Amino acid sequence: MKRTRPAFKLWLETDEGYVFGPGVFSLLKKIDETGTLKEAAQSLGMSYRYAWGLIRRAEETLGEPLISASKGGRLGGGRTENTELGRHLIDDFEKIRATLAKVSVVHEAEAVEGVVQSIAVRDGEARMTISLDRGEVELTLDAEAAEGLAEGDAVKVGFHLR
Repeated sequence: MKRTRPAFKLWLETDEGYVFGPGVFSLLKKIDETGTLKEAAQSLGMSYRYAWGLIRRAEETLGEPLISASKGGRLGGGRTENTELGRHLIDDFEKIRATLAKVSVVHEAEAVEGVVQSIAVRDGEARMTISLDRGEVELTLDAEAAEGLAEGDAVKVGFHLR
């Protein structure tokens, strides 16, 4: 049997919906490199109109600009820069993506025996503290997975470690 691993699609959203995903992220990163939305779009194989639409929709949802542009003169020279919000979203997206990448590289470890010290079920989640030979571990899992467990129960816990 082939080994499986977790896979994730990452995007950022507000209560109003989608704001920022790989497309906007790539555009903002390329704007940093190229200095213009036009060149950033071209280098990513997007039309300028499509790229501008992605940015505009994200800005409308956020209510703040992600980029600022200055027009050039007759000879060109216009420039596009990421706003402070744009830079923060790039940083946040990169950090979250790096964290998810770490999680997706999984190695199974041998199961460890322990004893349930506490268990609390709320809003469909179970929070458990399990006492192990060398300390305690706190877990949050679906309430269904913890069904039938009680304090003092002996358990075997399998961990996935990087």
